[in-house]
Amino acid sequence: MVESESPSHGKRKEPGESETTRSQDSDSAKRSRNSTRTCVHEVAVPTGYVSAKDEAVHGSLANPVFNGEMAKTYSFTLDPFQKISVACLERNESVLVSAHTSAGKTAVAEYAIAMAFRDRQRVIYTSPLKALSNQKYRELSQEFQDVGLMTGDVTLSPNASCLVMTTEILRGMLYRGSEVLKEVAWVIFDEIHYMKASPFF
Repeated sequence: MVESESPSHGKRKEPGESETTRSQDSDSAKRSRNSTRTCVHEVAVPTGYVSAKDEAVHGSLANPVFNGEMAKTYSFTLDPFQKISVACLERNESVLVSAHTSAGKTAVAEYAIAMAFRDRQRVIYTSPLKALSNQKYRELSQEFQDVGLMTGDVTLSPNASCLVMTTEILRGMLYRGSEVLKEVAWVIFDEIHYMKASPFF
């Protein structure tokens, strides 16, 4: 397990909030803004596993870094957990990101999609609810080209390089041994916490 620390983000100014109001924050709130948060990178590999990746480019299992050309660039500086996640993706390792709402998990998912497009592979983005799948389809269609949707009710561009679908659709494909899955490099599970009572698992 690897831990790294980074300064926590300060409180954002709310609409209509004046600087005077913000300057009246308590001392404890100010101390909180100057605290650090911890990013935990935990690795699970088979006994005797040796990565074939060049450590000069990809780092090590304990300290993954990526010094190559990024599949996607961002208008902001990646947080430590995002950098580690991107590095692990570039090492072709599975990644589970657990972070609070609005922490930036989507940036990691989008990087995996960008990698798939760069490497001319197929990627599946799945969520447990049709409404979430529809929303994600709209968002990803603005960011990427060649995005399809499969929810049971709606099927759009089923041969797209990036397929957004519900977990039920993915389960059906797995049971049928769908040809689509033979071309898939990455499967992204969004909102996985919704699935703890799901028959998918």
